[in-house]
Amino acid sequence: MVIKKNKSILVRHSRVFRRGFSRLSYKKVFRWFRVNLKGHPFILGLVIFLWLSWVFNRRLLFTGGAFGNFAFYSGLFGLWALLVFFSNLLKEKRQSVKWYLRKRFVMLMLFLFSPFGIILLWSGSKFKRSTRIILTLIFAAAFVFTKVYYKERYDRLKDNAFLEDIAELISKPKRTVSLKKYPVEALKNIKLAGIAKKDARILSISDIASRSSEAIVSIKTKDQHGNVIGIGSGFVISADGVIATNFHVLESAYHAEVKIGEKVFKEVDFMKGVPEFDIALIKIDAQGLNVLPIGNSDNLVNGQAVVVLGNPWGLERTVTNGLVSAVRSQGNIKLIQMSAPVSPGSSGGPVLNESGEVIGITTIASFLFAQNLNFAVPINYLEKLIKE
Repeated sequence: MVIKKNKSILVRHSRVFRRGFSRLSYKKVFRWFRVNLKGHPFILGLVIFLWLSWVFNRRLLFTGGAFGNFAFYSGLFGLWALLVFFSNLLKEKRQSVKWYLRKRFVMLMLFLFSPFGIILLWSGSKFKRSTRIILTLIFAAAFVFTKVYYKERYDRLKDNAFLEDIAELISKPKRTVSLKKYPVEALKNIKLAGIAKKDARILSISDIASRSSEAIVSIKTKDQHGNVIGIGSGFVISADGVIATNFHVLESAYHAEVKIGEKVFKEVDFMKGVPEFDIALIKIDAQGLNVLPIGNSDNLVNGQAVVVLGNPWGLERTVTNGLVSAVRSQGNIKLIQMSAPVSPGSSGGPVLNESGEVIGITTIASFLFAQNLNFAVPINYLEKLIKE
C-alpha cells in the first residue's frame, strides 16, 4: 500500500510538471528572467564578478576554445538558476528589507566579493547616497587594482620576467658592511671539507639534520647604537671559525653576534663578500668547530631532493625539505629554484643534497605572488670566492 501511494504521488507531481512545462511560452520565460534579475541583484553581482574574472584572467580559468566557452557560460547559467531557486525560498516576505539587502550583509559582500556588494549597495539597501558613492569608489578601485596587479604579476611569471626580478633583487647593489675587517689572506689556508665518492650515500632527512645541525649558526646584526637590525643564518666551513652566509644578512651592520648551539660569539669580523652573488664570509674566534662538507652544484638535476637548514623567524636549527624545481640562468648568475619552504631568518643557511653536502646557500623566497618559489645561489660560487 505504501509503495503504491508513493508511486501515485510521484506520478501526480510529474504530470503537474509536464503540464506546467507544456504551457511555457517565450513571454513567460522572458518575464521570469526579468523579474528575477531585478528581484535578485546579488545574482547579477555573481555574473559580473565571474565575467570580470574571466576577462582579467582568461588563460587562468580555461583554455577550452569554443567548447570551453559553451561549458563556462552553461555552468554560469546553471549556477544562477540554482541561486535564484534557493533565494526565492529564503525571501522574507513580511519584512520591507530583504535579508540580502541588510547593511551587515552588504558590507560583508563588499569585503569578500566587491561586485556583489556594489550591486546590493545600489539595489535597495538603506545606506545614504553619499555613503553609497564613497563605498563604491573605494571597493571598485580596490577590486580593479587587485585584478590588474595580479594579472601583471601572472604575465611576468608566465614570460619569465619574474625570474629577472629575482635575479635583479639578488645582484642589486647592497649597503656597506661596517664590521671589523679580517685579513683576507687567511682564506688561502682554508681547505673545504668534502665527501669522497666512495663514501657518499643517500641519508635520511633525520640523519642529515643530526649530522649537520651543529654547524648551523644564527647571525644577529646591529647598528652603531647597538640596536638589532636583522637576523639570518649561516654555516661553518672551517673549524677555526670561518662562516658562510648571505651578503644581504650583513648589510648596514656595525656589529654582529653569532650563536652556535648555546654559545654566543660577540666578536665577528668580515672577511670577504661578493654582493652580486649575495655571498659573504665572516670570522669568529673559535677552534674545533663542526664543519659542513661542500658538494658540487654543477651536478644538480631537476627533481633532486634537498634539505634546508636555518633559523626562520629566529627559530633555530629548523629543518625543511623539498625538491630542486630547476637550475636557472639569468644574466651572469645561476639560481637554484626549489620547493623547500624558506622564511625570513633562513637567509644564508645551507641547502644540502641527499648525502649531506652543501650545494647551495638560501637567499630569497617569493612571498608576493606564489608559494614554493624559493631560491638559493649555487655553492660553487663560494668555492670561486675562496680561490680568488
